[in-house]
Amino acid sequence: MSTYQTQRDVPLKETQGATTLTRKELLKTWALNYSSETCYNYERLQALGQTSAMVPVIRKLYPNDKAKQVQELKKYLNFFNTEPSFCGHVITGVSVAMEEQRANGAQLPPEAITSLRSGLMGPVAGIGDTLQAIVYSILAAIACNLAIQGNIAGPILFEVVYKFIMIFCSLNMFFLGYRKGRTVILDILKKGLMDKLTDAFGLIGLMVVGGMAASRVNIITPASINLNGVTVIFQDILNTLLPSLIPLVITLGILKMVNKKMKPNTVIAIIFIVGIITSYLGVLAVPVAK
Repeated sequence: MSTYQTQRDVPLKETQGATTLTRKELLKTWALNYSSETCYNYERLQALGQTSAMVPVIRKLYPNDKAKQVQELKKYLNFFNTEPSFCGHVITGVSVAMEEQRANGAQLPPEAITSLRSGLMGPVAGIGDTLQAIVYSILAAIACNLAIQGNIAGPILFEVVYKFIMIFCSLNMFFLGYRKGRTVILDILKKGLMDKLTDAFGLIGLMVVGGMAASRVNIITPASINLNGVTVIFQDILNTLLPSLIPLVITLGILKMVNKKMKPNTVIAIIFIVGIITSYLGVLAVPVAK
C-alpha cells in the first residue's frame, strides 16, 4: 500500500498552524464548478473550467507563492469529463479535501489526486447523468402538461424547481465529498444507494409519463351499434370498464414501432394515414370540447 493510501480522508482541521479552508473558499469553488464546461474543447473537455474552480482553494492554501499556485493548478489541466450539475461536484469536494491535506503536510503526491479524479469521473458521470435525465423528464412532463393548458406556471415551475433540485444535490454532494473524502464514492457504490434512488425516481417518472399518455392522447371511438332500437355507444362501455384504453393502445403501438428502430418520419406518416382512415370510417375521433 502506498503512503498516501494510509492517510485519513477527513480534512486536517485540528492541526495547529494548519491552513484551513473557510466556507467562503468552499462555496466559491462549488459555484465555480458550474463553469466546468467553460472553454470546453475536444482535447481536454472540462479541464479548463475545473482548473478555474480550484483557483480559490489553491490561492488560500499557498497565499504567498505564485509559482507554487501555478504548479498545483497545472495538474487540473489534464483531460477531465463528468456530469457537471448534480453529482459531479463530489469529485471536486474530494479534490479540495486532498489539497487541504497535502498543503498541511500529508504525504499525498500530485499523481494521487489526478488518478482519483480520472478514476471517479466515469462512475460519477453514470450516476449523475441518470439522475439528471430522470429529474428533467419528470419536471418537463409536469410543466408541459400545465403549459398546454395555458397555465403560465408551467415553464416557471420547471425552471425554479429544476434549479432548486440541481443546486440542492450539487451542494450536498460537494460537501459530502469534502467531509468524507475519497471513501464516500466507494461507500455509495458498494451500498447501492444511488441505484435505489435511481429506481425510485424511475418509478415516479413512469407514473408521470403514464398519466400524460392517458390525458394528452385524447382519442375516442364514436362507433356505435343499434340493438333492437337501443343505440350502444362503444366509448360509453370503455369509459365504464377501461377508461383511456384507446390512448394506451395507441401509445404502446407507437412504442413498439420506436423499439423496432423505425424512422421518426415513418412513424409520423403511419400515424397520419391510420388517423385519416379511422376518422373517415368513424372508428376513431378527437372529442369535441364542450
